[in-house]
Amino acid sequence: MKTHYKLPLIVLLSVLITSCKNVIDLKLNNAQPLMVIEGNVTDQIGPQVVTISSSVPLENTAVYPPVKGAVVKLIDYNGISRTLTERAPGVYSSSSFVGRYNQSYTLNVTVNGQTYIAVSTMPQKVALDSVALSVQHFANKTSKTLIIFYDDPPAMSNQYRFVLSVNGVQIKQVFARNDQFNNGRSVQQLLFQDDIELQSGDRVDIEMQCIDPQIYTYWYTFTQQRASGFNSTTPTNPPNNFNTDNVLGYFSVHTSQHKNIIIP
Repeated sequence: MKTHYKLPLIVLLSVLITSCKNVIDLKLNNAQPLMVIEGNVTDQIGPQVVTISSSVPLENTAVYPPVKGAVVKLIDYNGISRTLTERAPGVYSSSSFVGRYNQSYTLNVTVNGQTYIAVSTMPQKVALDSVALSVQHFANKTSKTLIIFYDDPPAMSNQYRFVLSVNGVQIKQVFARNDQFNNGRSVQQLLFQDDIELQSGDRVDIEMQCIDPQIYTYWYTFTQQRASGFNSTTPTNPPNNFNTDNVLGYFSVHTSQHKNIIIP
């Protein structure tokens, strides 16, 4: 009998993708627990953070165990290496610095003699222009949805991720988009989600990330998971940017900007 493993929230998110993409083969991992590395470098000044945990058996409802004692390094485009400090169990952060546009960074993580390496490049920032509320009426029900506005640059390929938080809590759905059909155009993007129902007085934070193609593919994979009929507790191994298949998660070097709205 195969043993199924439950993965941390970051690899179980339901995804709404509004762009087309080639079919990706999903690799099921039902064997040993896997390392889960989630690393981010942004263009905002402050510590850059990497979290490391482990997958657990599906029947185990305990908190996903943090991985302590790892050696975590960030190496920038000049070859300068920063060793991250474990501020809390499984949470590693750097000294304060800002990621730079069009530059590549390398994440190097060593745990129990195994080294995991990933490279990501920060795209040029695309400005998030504004956010508005769209109200839809279906029969006797009213639904409130956020709509965002931005201008996609014509001279390059762009990929985006949008993250919504309501009253300080991030919703489960992840929204990702590329500019395959709207390169160089003004974009109006509805962020439909069914995680929660927006209510008057809710405070919503919208983060827009400009991400590199590999990270876009990582988030897109979850669309394939849903389309294939896998439920959210079936583990898959998304095509991440690490140098080995026996690790889950991602390393994303991206821009970050926020808009806030109070639902009327």
